[in-house]
Order: sequence, then C-alpha cells, then structure tokens
Amino acid sequence: MLPSTSPPTVKEILKIARRTTDIIRDHITPNVCLFGSAASYLWADIGRDPNDIDIVLWDEYGFSDPEDVKQIIVAADDRYYLEPSRKLGATHEILYCRLPGWRTNGRCVKVDILVPGTLGLPEINWDDQVWIANVPVMPLFALLVMKTKGWWDHRISSRSDFRAKEGADLTDIDALLDRAFEEEVSYQVEKYRYTSEFTRRGITLARKFVRIYGQPGKWRRLGFPL
Repeated sequence: MLPSTSPPTVKEILKIARRTTDIIRDHITPNVCLFGSAASYLWADIGRDPNDIDIVLWDEYGFSDPEDVKQIIVAADDRYYLEPSRKLGATHEILYCRLPGWRTNGRCVKVDILVPGTLGLPEINWDDQVWIANVPVMPLFALLVMKTKGWWDHRISSRSDFRAKEGADLTDIDALLDRAFEEEVSYQVEKYRYTSEFTRRGITLARKFVRIYGQPGKWRRLGFPL
C-alpha cells in the first residue's frame, strides 16, 4: 500500500472520475463530464499527471446545487466524505474520495463539483460528451476555452500560488491547441454549439493569450478570428 503522502496515480484519478460520473448519471442526470487537468490529460499529452478531479453537471430540470450533489455522492458510496472549507466565511464543503486501501482519510483525491455559470462553464448535454477511457469528457473546444480562462484567472490573481500555476496552464493550452488541430476542431462550427457569450469569451481569451505569448497561427488554424 502506498504511504499516505503519496500523490494519486493516474489510474486512481481515472477510476474515481469514472466512479463519480457514474453516480451522478445514475442518481441525478446524464449531463455530466470531466474537465480541468484530468480532462486535458485524456485529450492531449500535457506532460504531467493530474492530481484532482473537476466535474461539471447540468440538469435540465433545475437540480443544480453542488452541495446537494455532494451529499448524494457521499450517500451512494462510503468512500466519499466531506470536510468544511478552510476559506474564511465559506459555507460550502469539500468533497474527497479515499483512495484504494485507505478506509481512513489518509490518501485521498479532491473532487470539485461545478455547474454551468460557475467560472463561466457552458452547459454540456450528454450527446455532446466525448467518452475517453470510459469517462465522459468535456468536448475539446469547450475545454480549450475553459483552460485558457483558467490561465488568465491565474495570471491576474493576487494569490502567488495561483500565479505559480501559469507555467502548467501554458503547457496544457499548447498541447490542447495541437490536439484540436489534429481533431479538426473549427471555431466556425463550434460557435453554433455554444452560447454567443461563451464563444465571444473564447475569442477574447485567445487574443489575450496571443498578445502575451504570440503563436497566433495555432489559433487561426482552428478558425479563431484573431
């Protein structure tokens, strides 16, 4: 058994991502997918292993409180547990999943549950999901926009730990741009699948990225009007 300080392996991350999305699909909605670093890992060679799980879900019937979703997950599987947020004044709880072999809270993975609107996330219907390694994953175009938004948020943050993530963000974005080209992702096609607000945000973020780091050709070959 790995020591309690060992980070999760990729196999463990994907297993918990699969288990979590299965619970949500069984108990709440089929409109659920993985995003963030774990989704980037599945889509492209980002050169690093993910260490947590980010999941977005959308219920057309209005069930959209992440705290309720966390409670359902904990009730469905006793390997999950909740801890109060350490942020001053926060009322939400943090969801964790114990890793195999640990019945106490030794080795664990943090699982973030989010809904559209939070962080500018789009609604992803079940028929738009892409299945990779038996996990429903955010479509590549939406993931690229969200990863670029994460880069910008980290870059302008007043928190040094967030700004320190910029290097990893750049690596992820570069890998996703290359994979999007391989997959023939086209902005001119994708703009009809999402709200105008989301696609305009994608253009704005791409322009910010190019203004700072160059490489406009990588975006233009995907159809971004820079």
